[in-house]
Amino acid sequence: MKKMKIPSIVIASREAMTATVNDIVTAKLRHAEITAQMEQEIAGVQQRYQERLAGLGREIQSKEAGVQLYCEQHRGTEFVEKKSMDLTLATVGFRETPYRVEKARSKDTWEEIAVRMAAISKTDANGETVFAGENYVTYSEPSLAKAVLLQDRTRIPEDVLKAAGIRFAYDEIFYITPKSDVAKATVKEAA
Repeated sequence: MKKMKIPSIVIASREAMTATVNDIVTAKLRHAEITAQMEQEIAGVQQRYQERLAGLGREIQSKEAGVQLYCEQHRGTEFVEKKSMDLTLATVGFRETPYRVEKARSKDTWEEIAVRMAAISKTDANGETVFAGENYVTYSEPSLAKAVLLQDRTRIPEDVLKAAGIRFAYDEIFYITPKSDVAKATVKEAA
């Protein structure tokens, strides 16, 4: 939409100001009326398409569940070399979510875990510190520096994690991603 310049209006008298206020009120009322008409039309369009969209949504959900179940059941044969499968119109597969820090025991508080982590220190045979739990704790109120923990997760020994009462976790999510050329063609058809 092209930006239009708003003309400035110079008002020289009370009568001109009153007339301008009347014009403003009339324009605001007309604006509200047109907005209400537009919202009624939008609601009508939404209502016309609502049932079809809901039906398609249920169909998609049901079919995706079937595809996911098949892929889960045939993971050992269909996903041997890769976690995904390229099909004509889409890529189907499994994707891992980013790691996150979780409590190993739900009864622990993050503050308790932070205090335990700060107390853990490991040295090698030469007396050199190889792990300092205090590097993973902030001290305003003891809390874990989870971002630093995640960054160093491959270097933190398992017994340290167990002693502190934390673990690194991630989820794997199933996905169906339409190929971009298919999606572009569909958008062009809809337009």
